[in-house]
Amino acid sequence: MIKCYNTLQNSIRRKTSRRSNSSSSSNKQGDQSQKPGSSNEERREPEIYGTYGLPSNDYRPKPQNPANPNKAKKPTPQEAKKWMESIDYLLEDPKGRAHFSKYLKKQLASENFDFWTAVTELKKQNPRGDKLKKETREIFENYISLDAKFPVNINAKLRTGIEQMIEEPNTEMFDDAQRYVYRLMKDGPYMNFIQDAQIQTLMGGKG
Repeated sequence: MIKCYNTLQNSIRRKTSRRSNSSSSSNKQGDQSQKPGSSNEERREPEIYGTYGLPSNDYRPKPQNPANPNKAKKPTPQEAKKWMESIDYLLEDPKGRAHFSKYLKKQLASENFDFWTAVTELKKQNPRGDKLKKETREIFENYISLDAKFPVNINAKLRTGIEQMIEEPNTEMFDDAQRYVYRLMKDGPYMNFIQDAQIQTLMGGKG
């Protein structure tokens, strides 16, 4: 009995030893087959936020298309109806100006409105010194001079009067010309604008 027991124990030890050697050999082969510098760990995506909730250096946000700042916002029907009462209501409303400008550009007739807007902005900012000279000359060269990029419909008398003041400018030097193009817009483009089908649609709450 004792002999049989010893024989059984020796057999168990030999099997355990063979399994241990086999496992060790397999691990060595795996280590040899693995390329230097490689890792079995899965690649981790860069974290968006780092210390204190600030974006980490590895994070690059996707570029987004900025909203168009010049896009005309849709008015309420009440606002659109107000535009029909007077050109003054139209020009006082930022939405009205945006829609009027868009309409005039489609008609290829925006120079008078653009000049009116530039002069209004000049008086609002009320620049002085060199800045005043720079901005008044830009308005003159863009809209008034004989070689203007976008000439407005003013007579020779108004043009000459402005030209004489260009060396010693002031913010009121364009006032007569601004009133002149205002009347032109009121009697022409404005009347066509308020009768435009798209504006009529906006008055009905559509569009």
